Amino acid sequence: MTDRLRVGKTWGTVLSVVLLIALIPILGMADEDCTKRPDLWLPPDGTPGLANGGISVQETTGDVCEGGTVIITVTIDNLSCGDAGPFDVTVYYDDISNVIGTQTVDGLPGCEFIVLTFTWDTEGVPAGEHEIIACADTGDDVDELNEANNCLTVDTELTVSPYAPLIEGTKVFHAANSGDPAPGDLIEFEVVLCNLGCEDQADNPGHEFEDVLPDVLTAVDAVSASSGTLILEGNGFVWDGEIPAGQCVTLVFEARIEVDVEDLTDICNQGYANWDSDGDGDNDAVEPTDDPDTPEDDDSTCFTVVIPSGPLPLSGTIDAPTLSEWGIIVALALFVLAFWTTLRRRRVRAAR
Repeated sequence: MTDRLRVGKTWGTVLSVVLLIALIPILGMADEDCTKRPDLWLPPDGTPGLANGGISVQETTGDVCEGGTVIITVTIDNLSCGDAGPFDVTVYYDDISNVIGTQTVDGLPGCEFIVLTFTWDTEGVPAGEHEIIACADTGDDVDELNEANNCLTVDTELTVSPYAPLIEGTKVFHAANSGDPAPGDLIEFEVVLCNLGCEDQADNPGHEFEDVLPDVLTAVDAVSASSGTLILEGNGFVWDGEIPAGQCVTLVFEARIEVDVEDLTDICNQGYANWDSDGDGDNDAVEPTDDPDTPEDDDSTCFTVVIPSGPLPLSGTIDAPTLSEWGIIVALALFVLAFWTTLRRRRVRAAR
């Protein structure tokens, strides 16, 4: 072998080693893309794009009576291609101090997801609306790329109803002329009383609903009640009757605005439902009606009186004047006389 060949072979070996050393970081970077930290995520309900065409399921079985069972389904997705080791998933109601249950997941490979089911026994849970919250890695066992996407509110309005009546009421008004209420106008009120509890509200001693109108309104008529008895009493209305669990009663009554009410006067009013909060046959609780068109809870129903500008429109019928029998005869005679006089004048002119 010549010296030139030996030198060429030596340089070839050296260049191969240098090239291999140069490629090591690149190969390492390609490998790092598939071994980076995991990223646990609770996607919103119905989110597509999970492994093998999966769709996120974050849901509850819905409202229950106190002591009933709620099934909660949660989906945890690993967004990263890095594998996650064992971690806990915990479900709460309202805040992290109220634990519904915890399950341990042995691990979650990269780009995979898992669906868990929790059973919530609501015995002893306060009646009312509750938020259901699910969180992954509650023990902080997994080192993740993003720690801020581990929790999700699954249900914001799950209602636990008591084994007793629970009455809520709304009240709205309708002006008779479908415009701004004016002095003297008739106003129709509609009250809806609903029993959100799990026991019937009985027709107990005393009224189940009372509504005393302000002085600027005069009670006119108890129009209708979908059940029970609605009557006018004083300057207001009272209702007696039953409200079965899960059902509503609608009351309609009318009042008139006083004619001397000043322009832009605000008139506000509430009725009050009397109900049995513990099911012992005595109406011990009071619930004011709410205006459903406002964000506030248990607020009065209000409207503003507006005096129309310009002449007031005519109302009713106008009687046209009528003639007696002799009046008709006289009028006819005058008409004939006028006609004969006009005709005679024309003949005289023609003769000249």
